[in-house]
Amino acid sequence: MDNAHSKRYGALPVGSRQAGEVPGPAPQQGPPHDTGGHHAPMRGARLRRRREMATGRKGTTTTEETLRPLNILQWNAEGVYNKKLALTERLHAEKIDVACIQETHLNPNHRFTIRGYQTFRMDREGRHKGGVLILVKNNIPARDFQVDTNQQAEINGVKITVDSTVLTIFNLYCPPDKELSLQTLDIPAENCLAVGDFNSHSTCWGYDETDNRGEEVEDWQIDSKMILLNDPEDPPTFFSRRWVSSTTPDLAFATDDLSKKTTRGVQNQLGGSDHRPVKLAINLQYRPQDSKTFPRWNYKKANWDTFVSLSDQYTKGIRVADQNINRAIDAFNKAILKAASEAIPRGARKNYRPYWTEELQELEDEVSKIREKVENDPTIENT
Repeated sequence: MDNAHSKRYGALPVGSRQAGEVPGPAPQQGPPHDTGGHHAPMRGARLRRRREMATGRKGTTTTEETLRPLNILQWNAEGVYNKKLALTERLHAEKIDVACIQETHLNPNHRFTIRGYQTFRMDREGRHKGGVLILVKNNIPARDFQVDTNQQAEINGVKITVDSTVLTIFNLYCPPDKELSLQTLDIPAENCLAVGDFNSHSTCWGYDETDNRGEEVEDWQIDSKMILLNDPEDPPTFFSRRWVSSTTPDLAFATDDLSKKTTRGVQNQLGGSDHRPVKLAINLQYRPQDSKTFPRWNYKKANWDTFVSLSDQYTKGIRVADQNINRAIDAFNKAILKAASEAIPRGARKNYRPYWTEELQELEDEVSKIREKVENDPTIENT
């Protein structure tokens, strides 16, 4: 559902000044598997046999997708915990590879993961709200790092490897009462993207006037030789209920090489946030590698009486005393699996989405229609 508003990038001219490089922290390995860390591919005949034994048949590899862009979503969620279902649906519907989320409002007691994605998060310490989070598909190698801003802007980042290309992605949220801290970003010369909610005004990204923070962002952009992906004519991303107006604090910048390959599209509202998500499609001719789909036993529909009867029948003739123990074990396993295959259904659904229903989709569509109406006719009565 790649929504209608998709444009090529707009750019503030790149100046000749060069900022001094600020050393960044060394990248850290992603979190462990049980918290959403990168999953290394399983290798070896023994592991394949173990999976086949558990499922009763050999795994099959789904057809690889054709070449497509690397899809990145940026979104100020205004609290992501209760918007997980809607976010999960959008990630799958738009084939999102990396999601940069601001204002997560998570605290250390909140466990937040989305199946199929690695989770890299930085929660706000000592204050409510805030927080940034990056989701990266499990099949993309990723290492995260954080940027020390001395408790000003909240910034985290990842380095991902797509084929042989290493991309650096910064994810930023800066409240109006905090410093932008852009000088702390160590911007490489190529393959870099910086996205987030900058809370700054400039005519370069659609505001009627430029404020001090907008000038600061413009100066940083020139110094770091980054290209603005927003266009002043792009649809706004944020609707203020207080001021009954639409603006665009959500910005995206890229190094020159990536800017020439990237398109930006403002999407329909998501989860009721006042910020619309933005999809960035980077034309890297990326071929996602689908994971293997293994059929699973459906134990809820098993006929256990039949299974017990067939297991007794098929194992009765196995000779143990006068043959090699490994052969006896192999014969026993085959007998049990044969009984299971006749008494327990199995299968696999590639795009099974138990978390999403037609009713939820209708509600989400209705919210989007109301949002469109309010933005097109921004009056107190409509809000």
